[in-house]
Amino acid sequence: MGIILLLAGVGFTLMLTEMFLPGGVLGILGGLALIGAAVVGYVNFGMAGGTLILVALGMLTLAGFCTWMKVFPRTAVGRRLTLASSLSSGDTMPESDGLAGLEGVAATTLRPAGKALIAGRRIDVVAEADFIEAGTPIVVIAVEGARVVVRKKI
Repeated sequence: MGIILLLAGVGFTLMLTEMFLPGGVLGILGGLALIGAAVVGYVNFGMAGGTLILVALGMLTLAGFCTWMKVFPRTAVGRRLTLASSLSSGDTMPESDGLAGLEGVAATTLRPAGKALIAGRRIDVVAEADFIEAGTPIVVIAVEGARVVVRKKI
């Protein structure tokens, strides 16, 4: 029983360490240690005892993962790795603010996407319908999130 607890403890410790030293190797070694604990359980205690140990290790792993998902985003490392806010469907990207209705020139051929010079800035745009040749005057008709939609100036 001692070797099973040792392998399980080493496995969980290695998987916990994987969170702070990512790369996959420690997580794989931890998983192999947990599988080893289950195999030793089958060898020492037969089918029923091995299955009980396997189920217990699975439940502990699942509980640990759920706890990690709840706690990790609140840690210093988790805060650096996760987004603080998100864009909703009506929000625009900061560089797209105030572009609606402005005029500019297609910097590249818009097929239908490309670059345009608008308000002195080079911006990724999408043509509303047709291809637009480079150098053609354009007007911004819509800003949908990060998507800036333009058409030929009439």
